[in-house]
Amino acid sequence: MFDWAVGIFTFLIGTFIGSFLNVISDRLYLKQDFVRGRSRCEKCQKELHAKNLIPILSFLLQKGKCSFCHKKISFLYPLSEIITGVTFLVAYYLYVSQNLNYLFFIYLLFTFSFYLIISFTDFKYYEIPFEIVVIGSVFSILFRTFILKTITFENIFSEILSVVIIFAFFYFIIWVSKGGMGGGDLKLACFLSLSVGYPAIISALYFGFILGGVFGVLVLVFKLKDLKSVIPFGPFLILGAVLSFFFNLF
Repeated sequence: MFDWAVGIFTFLIGTFIGSFLNVISDRLYLKQDFVRGRSRCEKCQKELHAKNLIPILSFLLQKGKCSFCHKKISFLYPLSEIITGVTFLVAYYLYVSQNLNYLFFIYLLFTFSFYLIISFTDFKYYEIPFEIVVIGSVFSILFRTFILKTITFENIFSEILSVVIIFAFFYFIIWVSKGGMGGGDLKLACFLSLSVGYPAIISALYFGFILGGVFGVLVLVFKLKDLKSVIPFGPFLILGAVLSFFFNLF
């Protein structure tokens, strides 16, 4: 049974983690150490205090401005915290609704965290962080093989074959589109295949392409961007992967 008290707690924990995931996203792109070093205002470089780092609440209390230099703080900071909180809540819902054991729940939290770092980076910088793709892929293989035991001798061939086919499929799209899709999306798709498994990856890619296509059409209809504009596709592939967990969990 879904416990709202636990759900709210999971959401709040997610907002704190979301703040950290956003820092990882920025520092990976800027080639900075995200393990050490205090958080700073990106405008005045002042070190932020604990009261400045409360997810969502600090942004609201400071009216969206730095408490030191009073310059505007990007809305992406509270947005990333909310998105992570909601994503963790989704993981908890899956855990309850599908009667998963706690190991699956842990797997979902880590996997969704990798997804979020990639989504934040691609949305802000139009780049898929290769380090996270590699770490996430290794994590998925090891966790699914030795802990969840969803990769076995019986299905390992289909798991490998799905990755190979997806690699070839995305490589073909990149070749045909001549730069319309990047190599980062190819690597991401392979990671998604390893993380959601076969046949769930089929529905994941289906949802991802549908969502990305609908968004692209809406952007053109409302003239938010033109045909030459770059639209990050990674977040849509990832959203498709998250949706696939609802329909085919391994």
